This record gives sequence, C-alpha cells and structure tokens, in this order.
Amino acid sequence: LNNCKFGMHGPVEVLSRNAVQSWHKGSQHCKDHFWKLCDGDCLWGEDMFIDQCLSKVLNVTRRNEYRILVEDHCDPPKDWDKCEDSSRVAFHPFKQVGAYIDCLDSATEAR
Repeated sequence: LNNCKFGMHGPVEVLSRNAVQSWHKGSQHCKDHFWKLCDGDCLWGEDMFIDQCLSKVLNVTRRNEYRILVEDHCDPPKDWDKCEDSSRVAFHPFKQVGAYIDCLDSATEAR
C-alpha cells in the first residue's frame, strides 16, 4: 500500500504477499538498476528504495491508501499532530518524548 501521495513512507509499510515475493526475486535487479541510474548509491532511505523498486522496476501494482499514516512530510491536515483522528493507524514523527506521550494519550482517548 502506498501510504503517502509522495510515495511510500517508512513508519508504516504494508506489502502484499505478491510484493514480498517480487522483492525477494528482484531485489538485486533493483540494486543494479538504481546503482547505474544514480552513478552509485542513490542515497535514499529503504522506504524510498523499496517503493521505487517495486513500482518502477518490478512493476508491482500499488494501491494508494493515504488514511493509514499521518506524517508531517505527507501534506498532513491542519492539527494532525493533535492525534485526534481515530480513523488513522499512525502519526509520525514525534521525536520528543513529551510530544509522543501527548499524541499517544490523544489517540487513545479518540478511540
């Protein structure tokens, strides 16, 4: 599942059995492809690498589901960081313990 309009983001990654099998069989092809394309390491995180590998190189069908994850890098709605939308699975990122606890408490109450 593609969880962000800018491509799959790592806090929540959902892959079908078909995607995992395709990745297992074709990951080296992707590594070779992107090494050549980028003249070396593309300097991507693993989430972008696997997203690009599956969708662009291995042609695995991807479904968009933007309501799973609310993340500050995915054009979130206003006040997303209050964590009050009970239809969401994850809110990201919270780097400070206090902000994380506040989000956890709000999300728990919203259920």
